[in-house]
Amino acid sequence: MNQPWSVQLELAEGCNRLCTFCGLNGIRDKPGSYRCMTVDTAYKLAPELAELCPLARYEFAMHGEPLANPDHVMIISVFRAYLPKAQMQVTTNGIRLLGHMQERLDALFDKAGVDFVILDTYRPERDKLRREVATLKGIRVLDFYEQMVPAGQSPWHNNKRAMQRTLVVMDDLEARSGEVASRVILNHAGSNPTKAVPKEPLRKTCTLPFRELTVTWNGHVNVCCMDWKHEYTAGRALERSLKEIWYGAEMEAARAMLQNKDRGFGPCAACDAGSGSRAGLLPKYPPVTAEQREVVKRVEAGSPRGSNAVFVRKLKVVS
Repeated sequence: MNQPWSVQLELAEGCNRLCTFCGLNGIRDKPGSYRCMTVDTAYKLAPELAELCPLARYEFAMHGEPLANPDHVMIISVFRAYLPKAQMQVTTNGIRLLGHMQERLDALFDKAGVDFVILDTYRPERDKLRREVATLKGIRVLDFYEQMVPAGQSPWHNNKRAMQRTLVVMDDLEARSGEVASRVILNHAGSNPTKAVPKEPLRKTCTLPFRELTVTWNGHVNVCCMDWKHEYTAGRALERSLKEIWYGAEMEAARAMLQNKDRGFGPCAACDAGSGSRAGLLPKYPPVTAEQREVVKRVEAGSPRGSNAVFVRKLKVVS
């Protein structure tokens, strides 16, 4: 098994919005109720990531608004200190930038060491955000749809720090879902109440657990970023090393299931995501063993299943 190509780090679980299509609906009933990564957790994770995947693409996002963490600049700077050559990006809805966009972006670039920021502009803040973007100085601004897509560029590729002090402006996903393959609203493994779950688990593999390491605010390493409810927590980084978890029996059992096109476990059973890019290049796995199925059952039984959230409700999934 190769090292991770990309890493998602969750600075905050919870958001100042609750978009209708967001997987946050699976663990929240309203905006706020943040749970934040601590500086101490960052100091635990950073040297382990430097050993495991020093050149991966790092994204601070996942299940919440990263700038809601009051220590986000300090925490990202810790990761930058240990990962000087890694590409680092932040994805934000920009609400916490309004009125202070220049100084707060400067802090992300100059103090935290972020290479670029992805700004999702949702209504009703969209127009205010774009007006403030137009006033920025010393920051390169790229419109995702108007500039990057026609040029064949993607902010989710590892540019190896070639793109710095850059703001990538995204238009409202709810209004433009499906225009390009990389911007499509999914059902977030059953946590998006606006999209149905498959009647039966899809018979597809999935590239995510082979290529991307996801670490939540409290150090849970889940099977992938779609696991909003922590239904398959392969390990806890405050108890084991990230290297042990990434190469461990729990992740390997999940990979074996997925490479055999068996999504009948954890969040994967409800997920509508496709196989992912270049699925044919994944390492080949033999049929799933009885021991691996027992590992999967054990992980499912021991996972929090959303109990970490302040608000948990049963979703009514619409067709």
